Amino acid sequence: MRTKRSLILGTLLVFISLAWFLPVQGAEPKNVILLIGDGMGPQAVGLAVYYNRFMNGMEKRLHMERLMAAGNTGYCLTYQYGTVVTDSASAATALASGVKTRDAIIGKDHDGRVMKSIVDIARQLGKSAGVISNTRLTHATPAGFYAHVIHRDMENEIAVQLIERGDLAVALSGGAQHFIPAGTKVEDHPSLKGIDRKAGWGGSRRKDARDLIAEAKAKGYAFVANEKELLALDARKTEKVLGLFSASGFPSAIDRQPQHETGVPTLSQLTEKSLEILKKNPQGFFLMVEGGQIDWVEHGNDVASVLHEMLEFDQAVGRVMDFAEKTPDTLVIVTADHDTGGLAIGYSNYNPPAPVKLPSGETWKTKYNFADKSIFEKMATQKKSFLKMFQDSKGNPAAFKKEVEENSAFSISEEQSAALLAKDAKEAFPLPKEYGEFYVYSAGNPTALMGRLFGKETNTAWAAGTHTHTPVMIFAHGPMAEKFRGLLDNTDVPQIIAKGWGATLPASK
Repeated sequence: MRTKRSLILGTLLVFISLAWFLPVQGAEPKNVILLIGDGMGPQAVGLAVYYNRFMNGMEKRLHMERLMAAGNTGYCLTYQYGTVVTDSASAATALASGVKTRDAIIGKDHDGRVMKSIVDIARQLGKSAGVISNTRLTHATPAGFYAHVIHRDMENEIAVQLIERGDLAVALSGGAQHFIPAGTKVEDHPSLKGIDRKAGWGGSRRKDARDLIAEAKAKGYAFVANEKELLALDARKTEKVLGLFSASGFPSAIDRQPQHETGVPTLSQLTEKSLEILKKNPQGFFLMVEGGQIDWVEHGNDVASVLHEMLEFDQAVGRVMDFAEKTPDTLVIVTADHDTGGLAIGYSNYNPPAPVKLPSGETWKTKYNFADKSIFEKMATQKKSFLKMFQDSKGNPAAFKKEVEENSAFSISEEQSAALLAKDAKEAFPLPKEYGEFYVYSAGNPTALMGRLFGKETNTAWAAGTHTHTPVMIFAHGPMAEKFRGLLDNTDVPQIIAKGWGATLPASK
């Protein structure tokens, strides 16, 4: 009897200990970290999962899979006000303010009324807030959490709003060209000397003489412009930091590999430093982390570059999970604003495998190529994005052929090279013959056509060069994570967070 009591007591102590370290279901989170893979449809998630298992071992799991294993997994509808497909600006407004709006609008509802965001709620509660992205601080997704403009192209005004509100503790991304005086080059600005040419130089896009970097410093912001400066930043002594690491967006992840050193930090490095700064606030914090270039390379139908962006995003998820495991009052949410491109790995009749003699004595033969490990080996071979191959060739067909064959697993004839680089009378590149109307950004480069030409080698097909209606995945861990199961609308995400903090969204600002 005494042994039985001891066993029961021991079991109770184990459960009590576990309960002490595990987040209480439904409890209010002190910290919220929202990770957004821009354009990250379930197809992109599947691409990364399959690559990891086929290349690294079937037992290997991504950080996102570990998060999914927590059991709080669902799907999110992404439509905007009045339409089936969404723009990134309206999607960001939905994820930040809990309201549907029209395409290109940031921080306002469909009638133009200025809306509060979850960042505003966090600040009202005394929490710190931050936004980080590998695109630009003034780009649609990060801007959706702090700015209010009628059109996403108003990036100079968005930059002004960021600095004038001055209450984001962390703001790290690209887009320096929108923060410096008209007529100034990024490489000549005294605070931006640390930006490497490979990271992206360029002239100011402003129309006035405002130096928003100087204004930020006057408001108490520390400033960093490259990986070295970011890593050297002492978080213990830093209350606010502004980081601008390129004139526009970051180079693609595939173009920031060791052989393409740029001095630009990875998304996981940005995340880690942000958490070191934000965690100092005893009231907690809200952090938005955007893997924004998943979308950009999907617009170009470049599957290997999508894979690199996904793996970089997954590393950031890993850093967040490590933090949350040590800080159990942290809610982690991973989702996307929409799908881009309609990526598919399908079976085809191109290069089917040879017959195989089975141990049974029978011969197995298939008519189709169902895609084996070799497609991922080809993706792993690619060293540059399609866009960089094109840019580095400077429009020369022979140089373009060399770029493709030295930086990918693909071969290309001089005739194909010349055809890809041929422009029409309007100086536009040719569009895919099928559904050309769905390639609205492709007139400036031939990447979508490259995706079509080389797709058979990786069993890859694309539906479009634009966003699609596909519901996106959402998974969460921590206090209130159970509320992100099932089918949600993107407007539910900030509303759930706000309600957990005792506030209400949507609400006019």
